[in-house]
Amino acid sequence: MTDIAARFDVARAPFENEARDADARFYLTMVLIAAVIVFLGFAPSFYLKSVIHAPPPLSLLTVVHGVVFTGWMALFITQASLIATKRPALHRQLGVMGALLFGTVVTLGVWTAITAGRLGHAPPGAPPALSFMALPLMAIAVALLLVVLALWNRQRSQWHKRLMLASVFIMTGPGTGRLVIPLGLAPYGAQIALVLAELLLAAAMIYDYRNHKSVHRAYWTAAALFITLHVAVTWAFTSPVWLAFAKAITQA
Repeated sequence: MTDIAARFDVARAPFENEARDADARFYLTMVLIAAVIVFLGFAPSFYLKSVIHAPPPLSLLTVVHGVVFTGWMALFITQASLIATKRPALHRQLGVMGALLFGTVVTLGVWTAITAGRLGHAPPGAPPALSFMALPLMAIAVALLLVVLALWNRQRSQWHKRLMLASVFIMTGPGTGRLVIPLGLAPYGAQIALVLAELLLAAAMIYDYRNHKSVHRAYWTAAALFITLHVAVTWAFTSPVWLAFAKAITQA
């Protein structure tokens, strides 16, 4: 029986390796899609601003936040590429750098969101600035929770990679919101941003079901957080409770 089991494992190994390679290519593709959404959304106001000279001028905080976030996205793409090219050791070595960089992204993101609320800055057609502040702050909180869960499960690769991918989907929101402005959909930008992140997650779940015959629990965890985020943001946009909280933290 032992010999039969060993021969079965040997015969099965090529199929498992092929599945892992396909997964790695899929994750890299989805990360690149997320990065393209962010780049296109911020191209006029950040990445290509020096070329097209779009108003308004950028503050130092905005520039630093943009540079650090871009560095984190570039590192995330590198990490996904290392798995796709079968270099997991280097992927793990860069993991500490990625965690530290993400912590900086979160800190700067919260600071930027609160500063925008204090100054009354919000996208065209969006709710008032203090109400709109709910979207970036809540999205950052969900992304942070996903990354913390991913790092906690770093020894369980099936959980780790799916939770990290879901965190990137959440981070596309600001880029999506800016993409819809020239399309005349600015008043719906927040909802469209949330829906697009949910569609990206849905695509990953469909891939899981088609290729693994089930949807991993990590994706169901992410889906619960995405839905909670969507409901919470919708509530906050018209909630006097959130408005009171926003006033308190912007005046502190």
